[in-house]
Amino acid sequence: MRTTHPRLPAILATVALLGLNTAAADAQTVQTVTEFDSIRGALGEAARVLGSQQSASTIVALTSIEVVTAPLGTSTGGFTFSFDPLLQVYKRSTSSFGPAFAQRSLTAGRAKVSIGANWLYSSYDSLGGFSLRDNELQLAKNVNSPALPRVSSTALNVDLDTNTVATFAQVGVTDSFDIGVIVPWVKVDLAADGFYLGATGTTEGRLSVPRARAWGIGDMGIFGKYLLWRETDGGLAATFDVRLPTGDEDNLRGLGITRTTAALVWSKGGGVSPHANFGFEFWSDEVPISASGDVSIRHQLKYAAGVEFDAHPQLTVLLDFVGRRLRGGGQLAYQTFGNATIGTVDALVGQAEGINSFWIVPGAKWNAWRRVLITANLLTTLANDGLRANFTPVVGIDWSF
Repeated sequence: MRTTHPRLPAILATVALLGLNTAAADAQTVQTVTEFDSIRGALGEAARVLGSQQSASTIVALTSIEVVTAPLGTSTGGFTFSFDPLLQVYKRSTSSFGPAFAQRSLTAGRAKVSIGANWLYSSYDSLGGFSLRDNELQLAKNVNSPALPRVSSTALNVDLDTNTVATFAQVGVTDSFDIGVIVPWVKVDLAADGFYLGATGTTEGRLSVPRARAWGIGDMGIFGKYLLWRETDGGLAATFDVRLPTGDEDNLRGLGITRTTAALVWSKGGGVSPHANFGFEFWSDEVPISASGDVSIRHQLKYAAGVEFDAHPQLTVLLDFVGRRLRGGGQLAYQTFGNATIGTVDALVGQAEGINSFWIVPGAKWNAWRRVLITANLLTTLANDGLRANFTPVVGIDWSF
């Protein structure tokens, strides 16, 4: 690929030919990254030393975006009610307990309240299609430098886990309008190891990032739903979801922007209940992917569809399909920098091409006691061009009254 001028200084600043740390490029040397005050700082410094500031900016941004914006599960109650004018009482408006990672059109009912929580555990497996293990995520390759004669490439292995507890509360303001809040509590756990590799894969130097942990509130949100058109056990609704910049950016729990989603929701009741959602999430500002600022992500398209099966009066079996497209950039690719005089390197950088993600989510909701639901789902990634966790188990509880 042709060299892009604004990125060249950022790459050249970090290697002997382009900033690679020659002191660490020695098989007997283990360099430890200790000068950081946050998880963002630890990950960014490791990527900078092994590659470039460009690599560091891209990896940190993609990691933060995935941790913050990954699906948390539906934050609405499993019981919905409608008023029966003949009996003058509220009664259940559907036998299903609703989807898990999508919305249905039905509202909770006037003065009906639900509270609950979902717990999600993600252990991340790859970034941009490159495994985070086995030296596959190479920040620089085909290194040709007189200052590093034994080094052919650099690799970063990352051990990254997150635990998220998303608590929510919702109330039916009228028979057609619900409003609620969601508060995610996020724990991020990261350690990393870097390697300077020879042409045959031998280790010529090592870099270590000690394990770092941080926890706290993520980006809190306010959500609502208005039933536009009702039919038996279903209809069409409009929803909104506003996520506020309450999470800590330095520890990958927030993006520092406000995200507002507007969506349409269709669903139909019965023993087999289908549903479909489509929406657009507007970001108040872009999130830069490149150090030079010429590649960034802003806004995303979101969609979901699925079906609920009434397996038993106390059990609903679910299958959701969830997808999104992050717009602007984020795809990873190699770009060649340098020349015959100073040497050359193929550096991993972010490209101006959006990221697609798609999940399939099987699961179930069990009415354990009165109006208490226990939920279990498995968020299974079929496609993700960014940071990817192949499987994310999800368990939750929901109480309506």
